Amino acid sequence: MATMTTINVRTSAETKKAAEELFEDFGLSMTSAINVFLKQVIRERRIPFEIGYETPNELTAKVLKETEEGKNLSPVYHSVSELMDSLHA
Repeated sequence: MATMTTINVRTSAETKKAAEELFEDFGLSMTSAINVFLKQVIRERRIPFEIGYETPNELTAKVLKETEEGKNLSPVYHSVSELMDSLHA
């Protein structure tokens, strides 16, 4: 059996309580859930979920604005043959 060690993590009481309640619904303890996370990180060699901001970066914001204004949009095709005709033009 592997040698066990302890990890101390600081978090708010609210975060801990909400996580414990959710893990309990999954049938997991906090320790089991954290171990699942750590093993997944090791297996995938990355954080196993996307980390990002809610606000888009400058390029994405520009593209979203142009889309809302109807700029730089692809034409609408009503059939495959219409699309193919456009591609062969």
